Amino acid sequence: MEKNLLFIQGIYDTIDLFTEAFAEAFTQLGCNCHILNIRDEAYAMASLKRILEEETLDGILTFNNIGYNLSFSNEGNIWDLHGIPYFNILMDHPFHYARPLERAPKTSVVFCTDKNHVSFLRRFYLNLKQVDFLPHAGMEADITKKTQAGTCHLCTQSDAPHPTMEERPIDVLYAGGLSKYVAEGLIPDLGEIHAFDAFTLTQEVLADLIRHPDKTTESAIEEYLLSIGRQYADPELNHWITTLRFIDSYATSFFREQSVRLLVENGIRTTVFGGGWDQCEWAENPNLIYGGKVLAPQILELMNHSKIVLNTMTWYKNGIHDRIINGMLAKAVVVTDGSGYLKEAFSKEDRCLASFELPEISCLPELVQELLDHPQELSRIAENGYRYAKAGHTWLARAKYIYEAYLTGEKKAV
Repeated sequence: MEKNLLFIQGIYDTIDLFTEAFAEAFTQLGCNCHILNIRDEAYAMASLKRILEEETLDGILTFNNIGYNLSFSNEGNIWDLHGIPYFNILMDHPFHYARPLERAPKTSVVFCTDKNHVSFLRRFYLNLKQVDFLPHAGMEADITKKTQAGTCHLCTQSDAPHPTMEERPIDVLYAGGLSKYVAEGLIPDLGEIHAFDAFTLTQEVLADLIRHPDKTTESAIEEYLLSIGRQYADPELNHWITTLRFIDSYATSFFREQSVRLLVENGIRTTVFGGGWDQCEWAENPNLIYGGKVLAPQILELMNHSKIVLNTMTWYKNGIHDRIINGMLAKAVVVTDGSGYLKEAFSKEDRCLASFELPEISCLPELVQELLDHPQELSRIAENGYRYAKAGHTWLARAKYIYEAYLTGEKKAV
């Protein structure tokens, strides 16, 4: 039986790209997919009302809580009123979304891209009845078609052409800004926190994460509070973890900056996109090529012109980032720090990426230079990565999981 699904676009360009790929994937599975563009809110709500009057929706699939509280003239939450499963995929740590998660529709099924995030939600958000792990997926750009700036043709062919390693002008690409500048907007008034010395906590926890980068931020905060005799019940502990979540962004940014700085200071030309790189004290290094801020669709195309796509996790200790899969699908070699999930999911026998551990980040330049010095090995790893990603890490693969487990299978929502 055909499933009717709803998607929402019009908030963020990255999420729009995910949504486009996801809707295409569910269409391939035989679903009828409606896409609302919320940029014209009045038209979008009128369209939604018409859809609900004429059809039965089997679910809304959305990212980062978009549309979680929609209602018509304060009649109540649309998804709860109509009993429509609200499939919500979190692309960041849940502590960035405390308010919408606390007020999530009762029909919610929440997916996390890190297994530790699943554990976090199951511990601190007992109102959520269904929480599951859904790894990040990747997208492949069709670079044979000309596009305007900010747009992208996604490849739906079985084997699209890609530039050879020799044809790629970018040696190393890092796509992502320095999150420490975003973190500045997340810092509360630490002086107004009287339950403990928040300034000391910030310094000690950040130092702990840098010394032991295998830890999650929430575990490091809890460990520190226990060490000073503060044992809180889960609701209050969650409050403090959420309040202090800016520490996570600083730890992420520290290693992200270190990775690029190590490369450029060791003579490896590295091209970066995203905010903050031009503010680094070493930004004048001639090996740093700063491309400014660009939209997500352009990054997919730039990866096709890169030999190596460098990734550092956004403090995911048991998950994966879409930079990894996108780089593989561009037939670039992905160089990334590790995680529990990466070690579990990626075969060592058939090398399809290159990894390093954050405590040994000083070895990164040697690893990257060794790859660049051996183009045949570079090409071999890229081909392995492409085949691996294409076989099981696309949005189609993720759509199949949700379709089989939640729309037709034993985990069926509502």
